[in-house]
Amino acid sequence: MEKLEKLLAAQREAEAEIKEALARGEDVTKYVSISAGNTKMGKVASVSQLPVLTCPARCNGTCGDKCYAKKLAILRPTVARAYARNTAVARFAPHAYFKAVKEAMLRSEYFRFHVSGDITDIRYLHQVVNASKLYPFCQVLMFTKRFELVNAYIRNHGPLPKNLHVLFSGWTNLFPTEAGLNPFHLPETTVYAKDEDIRPEWTLCGGNCLDCAIHDGGCWAAQPGDTIAFKIH
Repeated sequence: MEKLEKLLAAQREAEAEIKEALARGEDVTKYVSISAGNTKMGKVASVSQLPVLTCPARCNGTCGDKCYAKKLAILRPTVARAYARNTAVARFAPHAYFKAVKEAMLRSEYFRFHVSGDITDIRYLHQVVNASKLYPFCQVLMFTKRFELVNAYIRNHGPLPKNLHVLFSGWTNLFPTEAGLNPFHLPETTVYAKDEDIRPEWTLCGGNCLDCAIHDGGCWAAQPGDTIAFKIH
């Protein structure tokens, strides 16, 4: 709980900062942090929010306990601050948040939502879909545990854009399809420990998002019924 308080403190500080900037009439787009990539993802641009705090309640007691994004944010205050600012801008000035996202997508062939964090509400999901439609040349990847929001969108508005690749994130004890949470058969992900049995139908993560994207494989090419498996890290 003490560690989580560090994230809550970062959230409170960022919310106050963004509210003050908006009160001054600032364009808070400049507060949005877009990552150009990392060693695992390669040069895939991404935007993230605070881990755990923006994730659904089902994460508590499961992946939330082992979340690498949470560990990173707690260990590195600058990372927590960037995630917190993104979260605050998305909440209080979504137009500015998605302006920054769209500017990044315009310059990118590949873009990923949420190396940390998740969809916060249905309006956020609509903005993701609209941005993906606006830039069909940009392949967009998003993992989510907000199954109910994605299901509601598809039920009410039809299929997602072809360049928006949404995967339902499972866990060692949660397979969305088996739990009846994936009625539209979106591809899924799961995780496995070093000593855990690997199902033969799983596709194992190759370790680099850009490499998979270039070779049209892994998460970027996952089809209904597919499961991509990640080693717990």
